[in-house]
Amino acid sequence: MAAARNISRKGRQRSQDPAESLINLSNERLTGLFRWTLLIFAVILNNLNAAPGYDVGRINGILAAWGVVCLTTLLLLFLHQRPGKAFSYTTTAVDMLVATMITYASGGYTSPFAVLFFLVITVSALRFGAAASVLCALLVAVLYLTAGAVAPLQNGTYLVTLSDERIIILQRLFLFVVVAVVGSVMAQAVSSHQELVTRRDVEAKLMTEVNMALANAIEAKDSYTRGHSERLAKLAGACAERMGLSRDEAAAVRLGAILHDVGKIGIPDRILRQSMALTEDEMAWMRRHPQIGADIIGPVEGLHHVAPLIRHHHEKFDGTGYPKGLKGEEIPLGSRIIAVADAFEAMVADRIYRPSLGLNKALEEIKTGRGSHFDPRVVDTFLDLIATDTVHLPLPTKDQGQKPVPTRPDEPVQTAA
Repeated sequence: MAAARNISRKGRQRSQDPAESLINLSNERLTGLFRWTLLIFAVILNNLNAAPGYDVGRINGILAAWGVVCLTTLLLLFLHQRPGKAFSYTTTAVDMLVATMITYASGGYTSPFAVLFFLVITVSALRFGAAASVLCALLVAVLYLTAGAVAPLQNGTYLVTLSDERIIILQRLFLFVVVAVVGSVMAQAVSSHQELVTRRDVEAKLMTEVNMALANAIEAKDSYTRGHSERLAKLAGACAERMGLSRDEAAAVRLGAILHDVGKIGIPDRILRQSMALTEDEMAWMRRHPQIGADIIGPVEGLHHVAPLIRHHHEKFDGTGYPKGLKGEEIPLGSRIIAVADAFEAMVADRIYRPSLGLNKALEEIKTGRGSHFDPRVVDTFLDLIATDTVHLPLPTKDQGQKPVPTRPDEPVQTAA
């Protein structure tokens, strides 16, 4: 039974939400930075005080020890990606102890270092939330009252000290509560923003993987095009980035490249797997796939901006493409990028109707289509991309000759375009 409970506990630990882990880690790093800021402030305050009225060396010793603890915790954060609750509780307790010791050693209720208690409350808000920060403020109030009462109790002047310093004491107790409330609100805002950003990234990654799975399902109908969409997305995305498109625009180009042939799901298998030159009727079928793909993707929330890229990736710069015959700048830039990358990847890959043309031949064909089939600006950027090999694709290294496309008995021999 004990072994079963251990296995169940380990399973629950492994199933922790990765987004939540990232949020916790980010909060811990933020609190670590805040602690270092307060530490530096305390050191400066301690050593610039002209008439301290307390042992400066003793305070420096406490601050030095605290600095070692802060440095150690930062190292642990970078070595261990999931610090856990024990880490948070331990470091909070250490901060409370340091603030109490320094307050006691530097004047009690009137100590300028009582502001260190604000650090403890703020960090608690970031780590544990609103309710815990209020409880922490109450505990800090008790520690502050205790640290200031030790010396007066030893000297028998506690009531006199309490009466003389009552204004300062009440002010700081009130500030503890205010810091707890404000810190809780700020912590909630930070956590909400971090959660939104993290979950958006996770959802974007999931959407990309789902889209890739859909593209792979389409490509499974033809073994010669397997992996085409993934390689195309890499090429088109790199080209988009090199052209200066924003992060979101480049991401849209990658998605469009992944899903550019999804409309082939509506094309009969006998046409997709045709090893001979297509007839006019079959080509008419094939020319429908960009519109079919756009119709499939368009209604999907979060992908509607990708639909135009899919619809127009077979348009030509001179207006002779399909399905709409758009010309020049009328064609979405993402579609123009995908068109160049798609043609290049298709030429360097083996297809059912011909072997790879080879790298050199493919580049020559791209240059030949500059200004007619393809946007000249996209072609120039793409050629520079391939020349510098920034995408590290498994491109062919030798120029292979193109074989003729098999024909039907009643048609003349043709070469693949």
